[in-house]
Amino acid sequence: MKQKLYFLSGTMCTSQLWDFVCAELTQYECIFIDTTSATSFVEIDALLNESLEEKAQVVAFSMGAYAAIHFAVSHPNRIQKMIVIAASANGLDAKELQLRKNTIDFLEKHHYKGISNTRALQFLHPKNHQNTELIQVIKDMDSKLGKEVLIRQLTATSQRVDVTRELKNIQTQIHIIAAKEDALVNIEAVKNTQQHLAKATMTVLKNCGHMIPLEMPGLVRETILKFF
Repeated sequence: MKQKLYFLSGTMCTSQLWDFVCAELTQYECIFIDTTSATSFVEIDALLNESLEEKAQVVAFSMGAYAAIHFAVSHPNRIQKMIVIAASANGLDAKELQLRKNTIDFLEKHHYKGISNTRALQFLHPKNHQNTELIQVIKDMDSKLGKEVLIRQLTATSQRVDVTRELKNIQTQIHIIAAKEDALVNIEAVKNTQQHLAKATMTVLKNCGHMIPLEMPGLVRETILKFF
């Protein structure tokens, strides 16, 4: 019987995010948990409580990684081991909240044409700005989920509060993967998160952007094989 690995994606990401990683993880049963129907982190907590086996092993990215941390704070014994990718325990600052509110207001009044090239490139390291395959994956995931999911996820994730002080509740073994040049997640915030976790180690990547599972799938796969 194969060991189960549960995968959580970020905002406007589908299971396609993990295709490069899981392609050669044949010794595991890779299970993708879809949180796109949730309208709050409380709902995601309930979904994870229902979906995860006892002592689950989790690999989570970006908003999905924050959601996994949020869940682990209140369910400290449910996750045995976890890899957290491109995320911190921080909440959203006033500037980011206003940006999200403006985006939601715009989307509710206008037709959504899909993620722009300019926006897609913000998720990638400059060395990957000519990588049409990675850009297409980002566009395909966005297109599959669409406007309704984007509004729902932006609304739900705007409720992201800082859970740094509660990290002491987590006794789960955690390995954090972060990119120094991630344009979306501050590396100092990630380091601060690691320092507040009792059992956390960290790998800091160079020459990589936010989309670590797409940009460095081999490294993520190797980390999974070593950590679990």
